[in-house]
Amino acid sequence: MKYFLKSGLLLIVITILFSGCADSNTLSQRSINDPVTYQAFYDNLSPYGTWIDYPNYGHVWNPRVEEDFRPYATNGHWAFSDEGWAWASGYTWGWAAFHYGRWLYDDMYGWLWVPGYDWSPAWVTWGAVDNFYCWAPLMPDIDVSLQFGAWRPHSLYWNACSRDHIYDRNLSAFIQKNDHTTSIANRITIINNFNTTKAHNLYYSKGPDVHEVQKYVGRKIDPVYIKEVNKISNVKHSGNTMSVYRPSIQDPKETVAGHPQQILEPKEYRKAEVAQSRPINSAEQIPVTQRNEQRSNIERLPLHQSGNISFGNNRGSMPVRNRNH
Repeated sequence: MKYFLKSGLLLIVITILFSGCADSNTLSQRSINDPVTYQAFYDNLSPYGTWIDYPNYGHVWNPRVEEDFRPYATNGHWAFSDEGWAWASGYTWGWAAFHYGRWLYDDMYGWLWVPGYDWSPAWVTWGAVDNFYCWAPLMPDIDVSLQFGAWRPHSLYWNACSRDHIYDRNLSAFIQKNDHTTSIANRITIINNFNTTKAHNLYYSKGPDVHEVQKYVGRKIDPVYIKEVNKISNVKHSGNTMSVYRPSIQDPKETVAGHPQQILEPKEYRKAEVAQSRPINSAEQIPVTQRNEQRSNIERLPLHQSGNISFGNNRGSMPVRNRNH
């Protein structure tokens, strides 16, 4: 009798233990639909660049890449999907910086990525002029539903490629030099072809009509199938399948409201002052700083580590005017 009681008790204990393990394993496997916070950006992009506490935008990120780097131009190509023209990046961190948020060029520091919480195939404005397709990364503060047709990015932001090479894998080899792009920037006609994001119904540009592109490239373009994966390591573009990591990103303000004690910030970052910053956002500004100087400027900024100083609970959040981008 004692034997059966002990056996039954042992069976119950084993069942509970295994049940606990199963629950733990289930929780460790993040569902594609589970929201994540900005901390996912801070932690996963830190090995590939420098986070900077930047005036007006909180934490922004500068990639540690080649000096001639340009967003949506270097180490990647365009792939057509049912959701629009999608940027297929060769960078490990491309899942974030080319599908969430915006890009800003600062003459002191170079290209800076401003995080955002809506996914799209690419956050760019599309245009055309002469025999070129053109595209430029969207800056922060641009509400595409109101300003898309009227907004004119600085000529430095534009990329231009002859129409017959827009679908090439080695796209960067056919992108025009900046001096030529500057000469045609004022004549670029914006392509008004929009779609909306799934998370917050924000407008983004789908790019040129695929039937028109096919005429220029001289071949049929088969849409890629966008497949969602739950690991960054599974992001890849193979054949007609484009595996993307696009979790639902929680608005930092919602994170703070739900977890008042939680501070969202990189473990290590630099801090820029307003007087040191030179964001390029108007046609009158002329960038002059060389890329190697920009890297030195970043490294000279004061270094901060999270946990050493209390900054309050809104670190990493964006200004109200940018909260949807």
